[in-house]
Amino acid sequence: MTISYEQKYLLDAVRSWFDEAEQISHYASELKSGPTSAELFLLGQLSGDGQVLDVGCGAGRIAMYLAEKGYQVVGTDVSEQLLNVAKEHSMQSNQPIQFIQNEGVQLPFKNEEFDAVIGFKILCYIPTRELRAEALREYGRVLKPGGTCILTQYIVPEEAMEDARDEYFEANLAASFDILEEGDNFPLGKGYVHWFTETSLQTELAGTSLTIEIFEDDSKHGGSGYLCLIKMKKCG
Repeated sequence: MTISYEQKYLLDAVRSWFDEAEQISHYASELKSGPTSAELFLLGQLSGDGQVLDVGCGAGRIAMYLAEKGYQVVGTDVSEQLLNVAKEHSMQSNQPIQFIQNEGVQLPFKNEEFDAVIGFKILCYIPTRELRAEALREYGRVLKPGGTCILTQYIVPEEAMEDARDEYFEANLAASFDILEEGDNFPLGKGYVHWFTETSLQTELAGTSLTIEIFEDDSKHGGSGYLCLIKMKKCG
């Protein structure tokens, strides 16, 4: 699909943000922590083997865990700097993970190539409902029939949505873009994030060809209740 100038600008803003030294340091420091209890709950929904695609893998925290469990893992991310950290760590740990830089939402893989697709806290960095829908279609396209897609995504209360457009939003060069939607935000004036409510997230997921099997918050797994845990299945 064709990406507009404004969409590309926001995608580039996300990439530049995650390439910053502060972000690299933060995600590198999380490598030893492994998955959270909520993430382990979702990862436990996988079959136990096969090929897994980790979209938005960052420094490789989840990819490393899966490789250690015996999965064949491919990780993609927009940030070359984060991928460099991931590659170095996987080499040091002797884990054969393939890491690929990928911009935009289209995935450089064949149809029905993976047994599972993982996207932890990734949808919020994709501007416009149109591009998020395309990303979800891509997850379904590369999944094998019967494959599993697991996602996590932060949600905010309905009444908090008006707080997205703060002083940092107004000062950003992209504040006048026609494509901006309710919930779009520029954290501390940097990058791009889309805030979801529980309803808006569920609505976007329901528009895919994948069947939702789990949609719940993380409060049962030691979380704040603001992280949504999602499992979807590809029929076949």
